Amino acid sequence: MALVAVVVAAFSTTPIDYVMLAVAGISTILVYTGKNLVAVLNSDSPVGALSLINLVSGILIAIGTGIINSVAVYIIDGVIVWAVIWKLMLSVTFTYLGSTFFAPPYNTAKVKGLVK
Repeated sequence: MALVAVVVAAFSTTPIDYVMLAVAGISTILVYTGKNLVAVLNSDSPVGALSLINLVSGILIAIGTGIINSVAVYIIDGVIVWAVIWKLMLSVTFTYLGSTFFAPPYNTAKVKGLVK
């Protein structure tokens, strides 16, 4: 998701604003990490389905990414570029929901290197 946020931010600004790219990536990572720290928001839906938890998580990620990114851009540039913020929020949300839709269930996902 962070890579998608950076790509969207890159193609939304001309010339490419590298500070905006860094802010977009960092804000996405912070929000996603914060969401994962809340145990209630862990996805347990089967492949090819979205649960209410997935939708709430997607909305929280969109709002959090938008808030953190807009505050950071305002501090850096003194202005909020709403078109970029909306594109960033939508792209991160759809990326999260798409990856959740096609991912294996949370409780059966295997993490390489941690399996005994």
